[in-house]
Amino acid sequence: MASSSLGSIFVSIVIVVFALFYPQKIGQPDQSRLVGVWRRLGSFFIDLILVLLVAAPWAALPILVAEGHYTGNYQWSFEREFARASDTIYILPAVFAIFFGWFYYIYGHLRKGRLPVGQYILSYKVTNDPQAEHPLNYAKRVLFSFLGLCAWPVSLVLAMRSPTKQFWWDSASNTKVEKIGA
Repeated sequence: MASSSLGSIFVSIVIVVFALFYPQKIGQPDQSRLVGVWRRLGSFFIDLILVLLVAAPWAALPILVAEGHYTGNYQWSFEREFARASDTIYILPAVFAIFFGWFYYIYGHLRKGRLPVGQYILSYKVTNDPQAEHPLNYAKRVLFSFLGLCAWPVSLVLAMRSPTKQFWWDSASNTKVEKIGA
């Protein structure tokens, strides 16, 4: 099954424009409160949903075009009870493009000093740890966080046991997470 529509493509464009230009929170770090594990996971899911809302309509288009080629009739959605050998040729690039888009979404916001939407909504930010020996490496942080979230049960338990509620990739990438005060 695959589906898309002109409306969903338009909505994805609106979301991209919003994510690029929404106003940033201005506030000082609130050192008196920790950013909890659940707040960070909530931010992760908000950003994941946002990226999927943008990418899914576009990722479905090559699959819909291929199905139209096979059936001779293009439609905005289809459902079938079997798989074709060529389905993988269209699905795998879409999956990799979604992961790359998600990586770049987080990386780009960090690199520019902007908050991703999830962090904006849940009022925290990722900053360079001033006690670290090396400067912040944005790509390394995003890559390590992806790997850490693949092993989410272990990462979650380790973070919950940490007195600062930080994940392992925070120290591995010389970052810390700070609550933004009002």
